[in-house]
Amino acid sequence: MNKLNLKNLLITFVSSIVMSSSFALADGHVKYSITSANVSEYTSMLNPGQMNMFASYPDTYRIDVHENSQSCTVDGDIASISMANGIMINDNEGIEVPNFGQTPFPDPSHPQHFVWNYRMYASQVSAVERIQTSANVKADGSIILGQQETSISFPTNPRTKTMYADKNLFALFMQKNLGPPRSAGQVTLVHDFIDSYMQPRKAWTYSPATRRVRRAPNISYDTLTTAGGGIVTVDQFGGFNGAQDRYDWSYEGKQKMIVPFGNDALADNPISTTHTPNHLSPDYVRFEEMDVHIVHAQLKPGQRHLYESRTFYFLDGQPGLLVYQDMYDGNQELMRTYMQTHVVGQMGGTGMTSDDLCNVQGEYTFDFATRTYSGGSIMGPAITPTATIYNGEEKPVSFYTPDGLRRYAR
Repeated sequence: MNKLNLKNLLITFVSSIVMSSSFALADGHVKYSITSANVSEYTSMLNPGQMNMFASYPDTYRIDVHENSQSCTVDGDIASISMANGIMINDNEGIEVPNFGQTPFPDPSHPQHFVWNYRMYASQVSAVERIQTSANVKADGSIILGQQETSISFPTNPRTKTMYADKNLFALFMQKNLGPPRSAGQVTLVHDFIDSYMQPRKAWTYSPATRRVRRAPNISYDTLTTAGGGIVTVDQFGGFNGAQDRYDWSYEGKQKMIVPFGNDALADNPISTTHTPNHLSPDYVRFEEMDVHIVHAQLKPGQRHLYESRTFYFLDGQPGLLVYQDMYDGNQELMRTYMQTHVVGQMGGTGMTSDDLCNVQGEYTFDFATRTYSGGSIMGPAITPTATIYNGEEKPVSFYTPDGLRRYAR
């Protein structure tokens, strides 16, 4: 849908009335509900992606807005060293900061400062061990589930004991697909760098069919992910992942919006209940009114990407939280919208330095053409068979090598 005509097209749906009861979530009180019958009253507080959800699914989509009852803190060790802004280098593709491991830009003044703060937020922990779930929901409501066993080390974290010679190394990532059966046994190893212009991402894959490790040259930009149901690009995974060089970035301002937050109910209930046709069940998704910073990315002339433009919505005061992303094609038609759901705490995991740190419960991409959606990084007591371990024992350097990949895969 063309974003210029989006508001006019939505008007045709406002006469549709959704009759649905919502039960208590998190704080137990729904402040107000938005349906296709009253969505026109809230256009200034909803991103185009959410507006198009109401336009596409007027009979079933609903947003329940709750009183603000929770807040997140930045990791104490990270906050104590995040006293001054760093600088962007190499055409903004790299950064230099006063203190190793800090939030790069505690006082953001450039649109890409928000992107850098978001990208580096994950390194608030030194290491992560988890099993996460993916769910691809077809238009008819059928669900294809997958699971991934993941190990991540962040050399930039101040608690990291292992000393790495390459100071540009941001993350070491190993992931084994546990299902569905057609992809079970596939393993991916990634070396991700802070300055991805100077050092592009390195990746290797193992295929159980060939029992061979191969260098993977294209795990970047708009290459499709293996677990995303054909609608998630690599640089969209996790909200934004990788090099920023193909886009021109602009800051669109700060605005109070209705965003998903405090979504313990999604973590505490099975996917078969929470994942309904076309969208998540409104009975299990909790929203609040919060301030966000809006950053727009426009594809540079001569560059190529599936998304001609993208708009990002970063939560104010939380340098690592992205709530929405809207993605447009070359005709400025809204192709997809992305939503992250967050909880405050560990969702049954162990090792976080504070119970007030925010955690991503899941990330969801909704495709309007196919009426499908893909959920990734889904975690929670009702979903994940083993608890996530944060800041646990670090894997040896040899684990994150092609030989280590081969040993782990077999």
